[in-house]
Parts: sequence; C-alpha cells; structure tokens
Amino acid sequence: MSPKIKDTILASAFTPTRHKAPASSIDPHNNPLPTPLTVCVIGASRGIGAEIAYAYAQAGAACLILVARSSNSDGLLAVEREVKELNPNVRTTVMGCDISSSSSVSTLAEKIKTDFGKLDIMVLNSAHSGPVVLKIEDGNPQDFQDVFDTNVQGTYLVAHYFIPLLKASEGAKTFLVVGSLAACITSGHIANTAYCVSKFAQTRLVEFIAEQYGEEGLLAIAVHPGAVLTQMAIEHAPDSFRQYLTDDPGLCGAFLVWICKEKRMWLNGRLVCATWDVDELEAKKDHVEEQDLLKWRFRV
Repeated sequence: MSPKIKDTILASAFTPTRHKAPASSIDPHNNPLPTPLTVCVIGASRGIGAEIAYAYAQAGAACLILVARSSNSDGLLAVEREVKELNPNVRTTVMGCDISSSSSVSTLAEKIKTDFGKLDIMVLNSAHSGPVVLKIEDGNPQDFQDVFDTNVQGTYLVAHYFIPLLKASEGAKTFLVVGSLAACITSGHIANTAYCVSKFAQTRLVEFIAEQYGEEGLLAIAVHPGAVLTQMAIEHAPDSFRQYLTDDPGLCGAFLVWICKEKRMWLNGRLVCATWDVDELEAKKDHVEEQDLLKWRFRV
C-alpha cells in the first residue's frame, strides 16, 4: 500500500498556484464591497486581525467595529487610527469583549444592535493555541480547557448571539471564521492536540451554521490565513516550524474581502485557504459543489 498523503498537503495544494501575499485578484482596492456594509472584526488589535480591518477599510466598508479583549485596548486604538488613515469615510468604533464569556459576547451583540442597528459581516479572528503538547498524557489539562474555551466555546457564543443580527442584514449575512489547516493534523512536530482538535471542532461548527441557516441566506466559511508568524506563533510554535511561517499577514484579509465582494454561497460551510489562487478555485466551483468538497467526511 502506498503511503497516504497527509490531509494538510492535499489541502494546501488544492489549487496548483499558491500565494504568499495578496495577488491583484484579491487586492482590496480591486474588490470594492458591493454596498455600504457594517463589518465587525473580533480579534482586531494586532497581526492578522488588524490586517483584516485594513482590508475592509480599503474595500470601502461603511462601518468597522473593532473588537478585542479590554487588555488590548491600546492596540485597538492604534488599528483604528490606521483604518481612518486608509479610509477617512469609514465609521469606526472599538469595543472590548472576552469571547469565552457568554455575558461579554451577549453585551457586545446588544451594544452593536443598539449603536448600529444591524451587522452585515462578522469576522471572528480570535484564537488561542496554548503550549505545544504532542502527547495527551503530557501537559496541563487547564491549558487544554483554555484552548477550547476560546476556539470552540468562543466560536459558538459569537454565532449564538450574532446570527440573529446577521439574519436581519439585507443581503450580506456573512459569518467568517479565521480557522486553520491545523484541523487536518494528527501527527508531527506541530500536532498540538488541543489546538488541532479545537480547530477541527471550530470548522465543524461552521458546517453546522451553514447547514442550519443556509436556506435563510446566511453564509458561513472558515478560512486558513496561511503560515504567518503571528505573536501567538512566536510564543508557542516550535523552532522547527518557524522557518515555514513566511506568508504575508495581509493575505487573509484580502481573501476575506474577495469572498464578500460577491456573495459566494457555493463556499458555504467549507474550510478554504487564503493562499489558494482564487481564479483556480472558482474554476473548481462545479466540482466542489458536485462532490461537496472542503468539508469533513467519514471515509469508508
């Protein structure tokens, strides 16, 4: 029997062409949003989240709600200033939220409803990896719990409280999660049990959201941002992996804007990758839909 090709390799090579930085086809300047949209980015104080905010500003978002933990308020304010430099016409606000807390997420949703009246696009970027633990018998069980509190419970809470607001949107109704191809990993030097399993569960939640609300026009997609040297990676990634973390932190934001320029319901419930070439991805549209690809399946 020939060796099985790892799912991460299959996933990363889904399009023959892969990008490490935004190509012109997904440059936010070339993909203006179709209508004045209100966008919320949770986890916007630095790195990939900040770049997501910048991408939506460049694409002409009408309102940008920038959210992070209260301890990251200085970072949020700096991102807000940059957003206003990129697009002086965008209405911005910064808010604090702990997505692992039901009351905190509920309060955030109520405040956005009161202040803005609607929400068109939710982008959930918050994530927690914890220390890399390769054996279940090792590590601290509390670290495992903390990862799930953010990546799984946090995703559930944001969906629970914000889906009603998104359903009230006049058209966009988009729930985007910055996921990870770590969901595909079960072995190797970065097979961090808590993070990989939590990202698997997170992307499965995205499938549930698509299944439950797709007929009402809600679009839910999980997007792997590429291999980016984020602060979380600096703190936890093993040295053996850091050499691969060379993708542009702005890649994910540009890819998300491309998704939103034209509501791509054919991607509903799927895990996609920001490094993929979007023209080659669109060429696979019929095949993806016919085979119901880019979702979790039980192989027999």
